[in-house]
Amino acid sequence: MWIVKRNRANGRGFLLRFMVPNMLLLLLPLLVGWIIYNKTLVEMEKEVTTANMNLLQQSRDIMDRRLSEISSIALQLVNDSRIMQFTNITKPFEGANTYRVLDTRKSIYNFSLSNNFIFNYFVTYKNSELVLAESSTFLLRDFQKYMNYTHIEADAWKSLFMGENYQRKVLPAQEVLVNGARYSLMTYIQSLGYPGFPQGSVAVTMDNREIQKLLGGLDLSDGGWAYIMNENGDVVSSVPSGANVKWIDQSSMSGRHGSMLQDINGRKMMVTYTTSQYNGWTYLVAQPDYVVLKKVLYIKKITFTLAFVFLAVGLLIAFLIAYRNGRPLKNIIETIMERTNGERYYGPDAYHFIRDAVSRLIDNNQELQRKMEKQAPLLQAALFERLLKGEYMTHKDIPVLLQHVGLDMQGPHYMAAILQLRGYDNGLDRDVLEELAVRRVMVKDMLREAAGGSVHWHDVAEDQIALLFAFSADQPMERRAALEEMLGRVSATIQSVLNTTTRFGLGGLYEDVLNVYRSYEEAKRSLEYLSWRNMNGVMWYEELPKENNGYYYPSDLEHRMSNLTKAGEHASVAALLEELYRINFEERRLSVQMLRLFMNEMWGTVVKLMPQVGIHDETALEQLKPFAGDAGSYTGLEKSYQSLEQAYRQVCEFVNDHKKSQNVELLENILALLQNDYAQHELSLESVADRMDISKGYLSQFFKEQTGINFSEYLEELRMTHAKELLSKTRLPVYEIAQQVGYSSSNTFCRAFKRIHAVSTSEYRRLKAN
Repeated sequence: MWIVKRNRANGRGFLLRFMVPNMLLLLLPLLVGWIIYNKTLVEMEKEVTTANMNLLQQSRDIMDRRLSEISSIALQLVNDSRIMQFTNITKPFEGANTYRVLDTRKSIYNFSLSNNFIFNYFVTYKNSELVLAESSTFLLRDFQKYMNYTHIEADAWKSLFMGENYQRKVLPAQEVLVNGARYSLMTYIQSLGYPGFPQGSVAVTMDNREIQKLLGGLDLSDGGWAYIMNENGDVVSSVPSGANVKWIDQSSMSGRHGSMLQDINGRKMMVTYTTSQYNGWTYLVAQPDYVVLKKVLYIKKITFTLAFVFLAVGLLIAFLIAYRNGRPLKNIIETIMERTNGERYYGPDAYHFIRDAVSRLIDNNQELQRKMEKQAPLLQAALFERLLKGEYMTHKDIPVLLQHVGLDMQGPHYMAAILQLRGYDNGLDRDVLEELAVRRVMVKDMLREAAGGSVHWHDVAEDQIALLFAFSADQPMERRAALEEMLGRVSATIQSVLNTTTRFGLGGLYEDVLNVYRSYEEAKRSLEYLSWRNMNGVMWYEELPKENNGYYYPSDLEHRMSNLTKAGEHASVAALLEELYRINFEERRLSVQMLRLFMNEMWGTVVKLMPQVGIHDETALEQLKPFAGDAGSYTGLEKSYQSLEQAYRQVCEFVNDHKKSQNVELLENILALLQNDYAQHELSLESVADRMDISKGYLSQFFKEQTGINFSEYLEELRMTHAKELLSKTRLPVYEIAQQVGYSSSNTFCRAFKRIHAVSTSEYRRLKAN
């Protein structure tokens, strides 16, 4: 009961803590409102001017980009060899010229598809009076009927487009009849030929309606107007169309952009203008001054009416905001109290309580990290035990395990060795064990100094240390000589410092770290041979005398082959089978009876293995049929061995097929889960791994292998796909869309959206609306 009362008191405290600042912020604007009103006139004037300036600058920038694109298109057409080939032709419809005319027109790209300002374009030729248009090919007299500039006579039109040389010439918007329909078009002209020798022109027409849309957001009520004026003082386009535009003297304009109050025909007009650096065009809007001031009068009229309503509604909103902001803080404190063994919150400052709790959490995490670092040697020792024993590990697991225990083993060649300190064959007592512990530490320091980072060690007995060497060189003989020289120096140092002789048993060199166990077994045999012969120094496994009185199939190799087969690693199994064949059938020259014993044990391994991977007994018996043939000759035994290899291959294929079917089902379940629960903001790699009952690392690696994309990237792309659909098809607020697609805050969602799509959510919604 005391806890419930305490929580209620805390809840009221949080509510007041958040509500009081909101109320102060609410009352403050009302207290200083009369000061703000005195400056409203100036500020509203600035606001309208700024809004007009922003819209003019946006219009200017869009026009500059569009004109730049059109200039590039015109230059592309002028420099097109297919277009230039007709400049000197006088009879375009004779011979092969007809085909070339048609081919050229059809091959030219329809630029209006990529630029909505472009109405059409056409190419005129002076010598032939040929006109290439988007839709057809004309002679000049026919084209003038098809596309008639109503205010330009035919001869003047011909002189304009064919008789003069222009570079980026723009004709103001004017009425044009295109196939009988009226349009207001602006025309961009780029001449063909050279200065003084015009051969025609490329003309690109722009729809004046698209240009007027740029200025459509301006308030032009009660006689306001806007226009675009080129560098020569000609009005290129105006809004509204056909308005009686009053020309503004450019000498009265200060700078490239600004605003001013002018008396135009007895009316006070607020004039805002900006000039393009690209082509010198001026973008100008003029509004009656009372259009600007009417907003101030409207504000004055409603300010006092809404003041009391605003105060009442503001208090309600302040209460709701305080409740909403205080509830998460209250939940956080309650969670901390529940998870910290009954710790209670007493003070008025909740932030200090949370800060202290987070500080303790960080301290505990750092302490845990230090404990994990202390456990690193034990983890390394456990990993070495698994490598030396040949316990099954996949190639995918090895880099992760090495990184986890803090080892950096650069291959690709590996070799195991065993160092033995001599003189401890007569038994061990406490003093001897302490002496050996000290000497092992000293020996490891000597090895570290002599070999650097290319050797790792692991204690395998009180007087023995297993060494693992990693090589990156490709000359075996040089590598072997350098290793023998280094071990000799270490042996001499041990002799001089510790007065102890040493033995080194060395295994073979292998390219795969998973074969370290084989090198280690060979090193043990080398050391056993030195002990048997009571010798010191270095012994390589390959220097041991060959034993040919029995077959070679050690238990550790059988265990590893079984593990590899159960993992479906057919390539590794085939390599082991090839090695066993080479040793038993080629190198040892065994008798038929001994080979039969070898084959019996090999087939026994297969029989024991098949039920473990899920193959029924009937199938296992079928695999034994080839062995029932001729086993009394080398030829029959070799055929039996081939059947054995086939059996292993089929088992591996069965395992891989089973794994694939499981992978498909697992991937389908993961994708279905993401499709259904993407809107949950707590959905993550960890939560999905828990629900699929697999590890987080395996899920990450499995998802990347199956889909080609990281889990987090896929989830983010899925959420963004639904977010774009909601932005374009609904008018929901951004924070609601963020919640519906799985983001805990709108700020996180907006940042992610802009990072991926290079535009903000509001800009994306505006573009889709247009």
